[in-house]
Amino acid sequence: MKKVLASVVVILLAGLAPAAAVLNAEPSVTNTAGTVKVTVTFKGKGKVDTSHKLWVWLFDTPNIGPGAMPIDQISLDTNGADATFENVAGDKVYIVAAFDEQGSMMGDGPPPTGTPVGILLGTDGAPGSVTPGAKAPVALTFDDSFRMP
Repeated sequence: MKKVLASVVVILLAGLAPAAAVLNAEPSVTNTAGTVKVTVTFKGKGKVDTSHKLWVWLFDTPNIGPGAMPIDQISLDTNGADATFENVAGDKVYIVAAFDEQGSMMGDGPPPTGTPVGILLGTDGAPGSVTPGAKAPVALTFDDSFRMP
């Protein structure tokens, strides 16, 4: 009888051990979401206002083109204003801006053909990445010399 009782106690304690370990375990996933702040300035023809906004998009890939979907967007009605994206996940994001010179953009699709656009570029001329959570804002200045094809 003692052997049976001892076996039952060992089995019960063995069943509790993993549960106790789970309760004391630290989370293995950390939240790496951060803020991305971009100062956007348009130096081309036209005035930025409530009808002619600056649109700013974040992408999670440097392959920005047909089929690339932004992860977030913000519109600005003041030239030189900050676009602040909160809770941006990932290690790197890429930034594109456009000036709505026709006053027709609704943010529900890519900029129309001929729209002035700017891409934050790295020193090598390729799209430059930004790390979410960086302290200082990045600056994206563009004009009307580069337009959506």
